[in-house]
Amino acid sequence: MPGDRAADDAADLLRTSPENLASATWWRSLGLDLVVLYAWGNPRYRPVAEAIRGAGIRLVQNLDTAGLVTPFGNFPEWLACSVGMAAMPQPLSQRLRHIAKAMRDTVPAFYEKKRLEMIDASDIITVVTPPAMQSIAQYATALGFPQITEKIVVAPHPVPNMMTCGGGSKQNKVLCVGRWEAADTAQKDPVKLLSVMKLFLKANPSWSAEIVGRGGEALRGSCLGWEPEILDRMVFTAGVSREELLGKYRASKIHLCPSRFESFHIASAEAVCCGSSVVVGNHPLLASTAWFTTRESGTIAPDRGVAALTAALSVEAVLWEQGRRDAAHISASWQASLHADHVASNILASKWRS
Repeated sequence: MPGDRAADDAADLLRTSPENLASATWWRSLGLDLVVLYAWGNPRYRPVAEAIRGAGIRLVQNLDTAGLVTPFGNFPEWLACSVGMAAMPQPLSQRLRHIAKAMRDTVPAFYEKKRLEMIDASDIITVVTPPAMQSIAQYATALGFPQITEKIVVAPHPVPNMMTCGGGSKQNKVLCVGRWEAADTAQKDPVKLLSVMKLFLKANPSWSAEIVGRGGEALRGSCLGWEPEILDRMVFTAGVSREELLGKYRASKIHLCPSRFESFHIASAEAVCCGSSVVVGNHPLLASTAWFTTRESGTIAPDRGVAALTAALSVEAVLWEQGRRDAAHISASWQASLHADHVASNILASKWRS
């Protein structure tokens, strides 16, 4: 990492100057075989990418995103993403930044082609899900860089191997895991979450729900006007240990993602590995999360509206009650794609080795 050492730096974190990061000689001195670079294709880091490859080190650029869209590739998706980011509750300066970015996207030579040149300066490009791969391949091809598609490898964020369904019985319960503090409101949308939970629990009296995560317990204060018979079936929980979280995944049948955007929704990935199904709204900013509803593992609501998400939850509740959702099947299917050892094996079996 560039810059001076910080008090909370891990012991094995190496800090150095921006000049060193752009020096092939410095990189060569480290004796490395491979570097994984998180730069999201930002052209300002191209000297770093070129220095790494100039040192004879294999370079992997990781694109941790639900996808990249361009008005020259998939205009409707680009418009939906641009409107979605600009419409989020946020300071005016950030909203103007999103609008400026959307305008910049319409002139590819200004930024987008430079970003693709940066991404192309790699031996391998890793993306987190198949939908992200499709989006990035379409983006690159539309702007004249089809060779990038040959370098892409799907490498999901690995889920700990402890995340399994455990073979026990599940309850009629909806779980939602996230960060619920004020700084994350624009992304996680707790207002939408509570509105959906209230309607779903009212329509499904045999079901309960739990919200887990930092700031989760404070959300109870937003439900003081709820009917007691609904509020009594809601649990609000602060952040918990990994072991406690595992128990909550195993006990729940459905995991809800109410977010406005996610690159790779780790909570949903953990949930399917524990045999829960997933409900999420249909939006290109949530395309990677929607992947977790495949393999008979969930339902995509037609949009992120309260009514649509509530209806999708009710559909999942019926599918569980009809025996058309199987926790062991969901768990086994997704462990093969998401557990850490399988992610590593799948990478090694891919073009990564070539």
